Amino acid sequence: MTSCRRCLLPDTVPGLRFDDTGLCDLCLETPSVEELGRVRAALREDMERVIEAHRSDRPYECIVAYSGGKDSSYTLKLLVETYRLRCLAITVDNGFLATRTYTNCRVVCEGLGVDHVLFTPRRSFMNALYRGSAEDESVHPPAAVRRASSICNSCIGLINSHMVQKAMEMDVPLIAGGYIGGQLPRDAARLVLRPGLQAERRSPRVERLVRSFGEEARPYFTIRPGADPNREITVINPMLGLAIREDDIMAALAPLGWKRPQETGVTSTNCRMNDLGVYLHQKRHGFHAYALETAEQVRHGLLSLEEATAKLAALPTRDDVAWIADRISLDLDAI
Repeated sequence: MTSCRRCLLPDTVPGLRFDDTGLCDLCLETPSVEELGRVRAALREDMERVIEAHRSDRPYECIVAYSGGKDSSYTLKLLVETYRLRCLAITVDNGFLATRTYTNCRVVCEGLGVDHVLFTPRRSFMNALYRGSAEDESVHPPAAVRRASSICNSCIGLINSHMVQKAMEMDVPLIAGGYIGGQLPRDAARLVLRPGLQAERRSPRVERLVRSFGEEARPYFTIRPGADPNREITVINPMLGLAIREDDIMAALAPLGWKRPQETGVTSTNCRMNDLGVYLHQKRHGFHAYALETAEQVRHGLLSLEEATAKLAALPTRDDVAWIADRISLDLDAI
């Protein structure tokens, strides 16, 4: 296997090309440090304009999709302390959150003075969702599976649908995610949704999910737009406009009492299911599910080559994930 000499992306990533010096095309297309700084500044300015445009006397100005992990915790802290938004943190409990994650959610929300809601979908459905996603990842577009495991894509889809539905029901104009560079395209720093007008376009995707995961999936992925079909909700991902290292994020969260869980395996700071997705992604595609994210952090100077090498080498083994597979009734040998 050949890997990019700068960002470590392997040649198993679909469509990746290398020049004669061993650099991948993504590295060759990466702007200079100065240009990256200007791009980030423009993203922040755009986000700040959006925030100012949506200030109001509503009980909540922003719903934060709050996983309890480091990135969403930092996002919540940023929005509350720097931008003074009245936020509601919503956590989806998928049945595989680490014990420390619940504590982290509590201490961070208490420290920031933020209301927090824990939504717990039915365990039987979540297990079926994860099992079906592991057995057949074709339910998601190839580009999505390239960036994250099929398991994570299904879970993220459910979470996103829930956040939009709650924003519609509670008349909240903003939704914030804690995604960092490499997890989403950079043009996803701000997205405008019109659920009422987009319902028809969304319907085929919902039907595809229902065919894969059963009729139980419908209420989790269907967004009921309400009375106003022209209603807009703006999604922001503030971390895409920042240049901040992982250790600096954790240092900023420490005064709130946030601590890294010890039982999440090697790839997550909140969820124990994540390791199964990484294991299956590596087995199927020949590269780490976090490879694109890690490579972008290297290209942007936020991870050293040594740190990236260690991250990509920290792969869960079959023994690490066997208990997860057993819990969701997944036959690892059949994949």
